[in-house]
Amino acid sequence: MTDRSLPPDRDLIEGIRSGDPTTLGRLQAAYWDLLVQFAARILDGNADPQDVVQEAFIRLWTHRERWGTDGSVRALLYTVTRNAALDERRRQARSDRAALRADMPTPEPVPSERAAAGELRRAAAEAVSLLPPKRQEVFRLAREEGLTYAEISAIMGVSPQTVANQMSLALSDLRHALKLHLVEEEPSP
Repeated sequence: MTDRSLPPDRDLIEGIRSGDPTTLGRLQAAYWDLLVQFAARILDGNADPQDVVQEAFIRLWTHRERWGTDGSVRALLYTVTRNAALDERRRQARSDRAALRADMPTPEPVPSERAAAGELRRAAAEAVSLLPPKRQEVFRLAREEGLTYAEISAIMGVSPQTVANQMSLALSDLRHALKLHLVEEEPSP
């Protein structure tokens, strides 16, 4: 249950948009526990829900000029918290996969494998450099910097769906450009 003494949603959103820290403090006091419980369900014990809720309030504050004055503050807070929790889950999953890969021993490649890998790296770098600028930027931010689509969306000032579309096109272009390098050899009889 939220604090009944809160002003109407429109006034709260306007307070946040205008940079009033008192309004932010009132929202945190009214919604903190509810949002922590909500984030904890999404995270399922894989991260600190309080950190995620803090991140959600930081995002709310950082992007406050973007919020419309219509709509529900509660829905806005839950949406921002949900996105922050899902981003944290993805970050944790990437971290877990990286740790798993680091623990796995890798056999030393033979010289011909090293040469083929080097050739593939050069071909991939060239293929990435030939992507259209927007597609290339999305690909590099996602694959080289490890950013989420939401983060890339905020950086580039486009919708997350546009980021997803550009990434899909980039991967398709790269598969096409590298198909000769990725064809599996037929086993010899």
